[in-house]
Amino acid sequence: MDQAVSTNVPAPLTAPSLVVDDFMPLDFARSMRADIEAHFGNPMKHHADIHQVWNYWYVPGLYTYLKTQPEKVIRHDKVERFLQALQRWSIDTLGLAGVTWPFLSLYVNGCSQGLHNDSTNGRFGFVYSLTPVERRTQGGETIVLREGDLFRRNLRSANAGTGLYDLIEPRFNRLVLFDDRMVHGVSRVSGSMDPVDARCVMHGHIEETGPIVMGALSKEATRSGIRGALERFATGRTAVIPHYHGPIVLRFTISPAGQVVQIRVLLDRVFHELDGHGGWEPIRAGLLESLEAGVFPAASGETIVTLPMTFGGPVRRPGD
Repeated sequence: MDQAVSTNVPAPLTAPSLVVDDFMPLDFARSMRADIEAHFGNPMKHHADIHQVWNYWYVPGLYTYLKTQPEKVIRHDKVERFLQALQRWSIDTLGLAGVTWPFLSLYVNGCSQGLHNDSTNGRFGFVYSLTPVERRTQGGETIVLREGDLFRRNLRSANAGTGLYDLIEPRFNRLVLFDDRMVHGVSRVSGSMDPVDARCVMHGHIEETGPIVMGALSKEATRSGIRGALERFATGRTAVIPHYHGPIVLRFTISPAGQVVQIRVLLDRVFHELDGHGGWEPIRAGLLESLEAGVFPAASGETIVTLPMTFGGPVRRPGD
């Protein structure tokens, strides 16, 4: 089994984006890259199984690139192995278990993505690069605009370029994640028209699938305790909670006696709808206190619960 890559991510993860280099074992990443190169390897000898594979997605002013299902180019079992590794990493690092089957996208000269967000598609977008190590193109960086009110933050100072956004190079075997609510895009690629030289990435979305329960108690046995804790948390806060938006993931341990003995925040991307509002910390503290006071059934051993929660409602559209 592939081991999740250690990223030294602080707890909780609060950053809008995350970069993990050397995500997959190098030999395996190279084998996926070899499948891509074999797909384009002999352009003078086309055959039926490589015809009509790529969709040229052109939306004026927004999208210009080619995309396909990755298993049409990369062997299906390899795509599955990558997705399994990503899901394990996501559960361990983010506490989110839902990973969509990816697209494989290709950016040759002139291709780009205009600025947009994917607030209804998931919690995080992922981009895994199989772009050649030695590039013959320029551009193709993932653009992620900085958080907050860029207008007010720059009233008294000039700013430009990477002072307003991050540029993340599509380095081979690099995994990039970003909050789906962030405004992002892909810078225009220039250079070679050879698809072998193109920016080539697998990409999709990550979201929650409900609590993840490991240990002596079943998921069903933890539901009453979780429900009671959340009801206590909501008491007296119903007028405030709707003004916050985003995911938070908590991981806690239930002792054999049914008490919460350890709790920590894995991920916190909750924001007030007003920029710069500072009221979240006491609300989060109240959430932790409510869970720490939770009562669960006694069991033969410890149980570890990973609990994803989303403020602001389920705005995503699964399947997009």
